Amino acid sequence: MLLRSKLFKKVYIYKKYTMKKMILYAAFACITIVSCKEQKEVENADKYKKNLEVAKQFIEAFSTKDSTKEASLLAENFKWTGPAMGQDSLPKDSLLVSDKQMMNTFNEIKLTNTEFVPGVDPVTFKLDGGVRVYGIWTSKVISTGKPTKFKYYAVFGFNEAGKIISLEEYANMEDLMKGLQ
Repeated sequence: MLLRSKLFKKVYIYKKYTMKKMILYAAFACITIVSCKEQKEVENADKYKKNLEVAKQFIEAFSTKDSTKEASLLAENFKWTGPAMGQDSLPKDSLLVSDKQMMNTFNEIKLTNTEFVPGVDPVTFKLDGGVRVYGIWTSKVISTGKPTKFKYYAVFGFNEAGKIISLEEYANMEDLMKGLQ
């Protein structure tokens, strides 16, 4: 009986310490996972701040008709989804040609009522370093002086080098066309 009691006591002590170790390991793992996630979110928030400046430079380059600066902010493998129907995953040159046409048609191009917000991963809804922008483009038609105005929303995607890798634009083009009539 004494042997059984000592054996029970040793097993109990072993299980007690094993459970404590397991709890400590689990707590350590949780802390590590949480801190890694927080670090990733901080990194993405920092990326957003840097990428926001690039997005603002891109909009400024378009507004000031600086197509060279605009092109310098785009990655070589850039893809553009324009606001018109059927414009999906077009290359860099398509955007630059379209923007040049806009620059040759309009003056006093400005994005007003601008609101920038961080981009989010569509699966996790966590910050991904991207930039979204809401605003209203205003301009004047060069040939008539007629003012134009239309609502605008865009999503900028970036590569690790901080270049714009994708741009998805959504706009009410009907309002712009009214200005051209």
